[in-house]
Amino acid sequence: MVGVMPAYGQTTPLWTRIAGYTINTGLAGPATGAVESVWYAPGGKGLIARTASGRVFATADFEQWKLNTDPVPAAATKPVLASSRGADKPEAGIQVVTSGTRKYSLTWFNVYGTDDGRAWLNLTGMNGHSIVGDGFSALAVSPANPLDVTAANRSGVWRSLDGGLSWQGLNEGLPNFPANRLAGQRTVELAEVAEGEPTLAAVTAGKWTPVEGVATEAVLLKTVAEKSGVTPSAAAQAGSMIYAGMANGGMLVSADEGATWVPSTVAGTEHSIDRIWVDSANSQAALAVSGTKLFRTVNGGKYWDEVTGSLNAGAIHGITADSSAGVVYAATDRGVFSGRLSLNAADLVQVAWSSTSVSRDLPIAAAWDVRLNADNTLTVLLDGYGVYETPAPHRVLAPRIVNAADMSDRAAAPGSLISVLGANVTRVRSGQNVYPILLASDQSSQLQVPFEIAPGTLQLAVESSAGVWMAPLNVKRAAPAIFVDVDGTPWIQDAASGLVIDAGTALHAGSTIQVLATGLGRVTPEWPSGVPAPVDSPPAVVAPVTAFLDGAPVRVTRATLAPTFVGNYLVELELPSLVNRGASELRIVVDGEESNRVKLYMEPGVTIGFAGQ
Repeated sequence: MVGVMPAYGQTTPLWTRIAGYTINTGLAGPATGAVESVWYAPGGKGLIARTASGRVFATADFEQWKLNTDPVPAAATKPVLASSRGADKPEAGIQVVTSGTRKYSLTWFNVYGTDDGRAWLNLTGMNGHSIVGDGFSALAVSPANPLDVTAANRSGVWRSLDGGLSWQGLNEGLPNFPANRLAGQRTVELAEVAEGEPTLAAVTAGKWTPVEGVATEAVLLKTVAEKSGVTPSAAAQAGSMIYAGMANGGMLVSADEGATWVPSTVAGTEHSIDRIWVDSANSQAALAVSGTKLFRTVNGGKYWDEVTGSLNAGAIHGITADSSAGVVYAATDRGVFSGRLSLNAADLVQVAWSSTSVSRDLPIAAAWDVRLNADNTLTVLLDGYGVYETPAPHRVLAPRIVNAADMSDRAAAPGSLISVLGANVTRVRSGQNVYPILLASDQSSQLQVPFEIAPGTLQLAVESSAGVWMAPLNVKRAAPAIFVDVDGTPWIQDAASGLVIDAGTALHAGSTIQVLATGLGRVTPEWPSGVPAPVDSPPAVVAPVTAFLDGAPVRVTRATLAPTFVGNYLVELELPSLVNRGASELRIVVDGEESNRVKLYMEPGVTIGFAGQ
């Protein structure tokens, strides 16, 4: 269902920040990345902090931080306090004495205070843990108030106005987000904010929250090390093809999922192989990053060509591409850049980088990673500033037709909804059939496949301001797909009340829910295309509809067009009264065709909540 039209230019992206700079880790307030030093402005009128990345920020109201451009006092270039990591009580010689008698001390784990210099009170410890995190590196006391104290640690900046009896975080406005890699469209791999390996965080209700699991690349790195006997610095896989880069600039390639390995020479590398991108549609094509250089192979690693071109933006930290459009995106020390590069031919060319910066509307910061998503959006991770998304700037070069429910390339069905990503369409037809256009914008357009369309492979004539282009469309009798949002959460409503259930709302096990889907095919009585379904007696799906929860059948009470909607169907299910605690997998089957699979998180006998896959 993918169509491509000729290049007509490139648009300027409009970036949207996905969430704030902080992550909810269960501390006394939202946490951020490591801060190495902190000190008060003269007279206690404001605060200055130096992050672990070396940037200095200042706040005058103790809420909003701004990048500091004033000269930094020499005394503040080093942490005010530091202590050995193993200490669990105050150590001699590291106290801060205020203008009064109050003294404070730091260890790696906690902040301590005393009024007499003999009896030290743990000011941050509770139940064996610090309520503001550990890894303390600095502490400062206001020159205007001995009870106004601020501490810095691996989780950010924390302030107390009562001598340490209570603490509040100052991290919400501090651009020091502790992520170093994208793990998914709205999932990141965090830098170490606690003991142990880096963890994952995902956007939950508009905030970053730790989630279970390990990044796909981290798993692949471990697998490569086990199967090859060497420790890779980067790895990527598509199908059975695995590319593994090494710290010495070498490369190993396996065409059989790691059973055997062949050395691959990347001539001209000056550093380790830092990142690898492989084309999921053609695993013979891949890109590799080494320091400031970019390399390309189109023959499975037999030969690599340097294709850096005129890019002069410092180190390259991440790379992604769209081979069908011949477009690459690079995350660098100076932001995000886009360029044109063939990934399907062995011609000796270099990247033709765009003269228009992709990141000119983003905060000025290094870009740690960049990702091109299935829904034709571009995601970038900025140093300290977090994750931003935009419709991919090259979208007008390669519009895509996808299923409107899950943005996949699955087949369509009579009556189902499809989306044209990257094109504001004005007319779509196949033969004599005209497709109703429900929504249209420069980012995407939504259409309904007419109910009278017969199954088969069709050629769509798509008209837009850029001209007319042809795209194939595979139509089956049924092609069910459950609607999910950008986080994969399924669209579900309570059957009794009709209220949409969000991810934080619980449902009683044994209750009846309605799942919004598309692609269930013809209905009876027949209904005209492009017309909202009636509220009373909506037409029913002709084909038999079944549903399965963890492989076990779930009773389907009805399947109809969704009232007041076009191209939407409601499948009503009775949830089991007895369920196992944890995640279960739901899928719908119509006329032998399976839908996407979504997860339901259940609590036996009481409630359930859900999230998508």
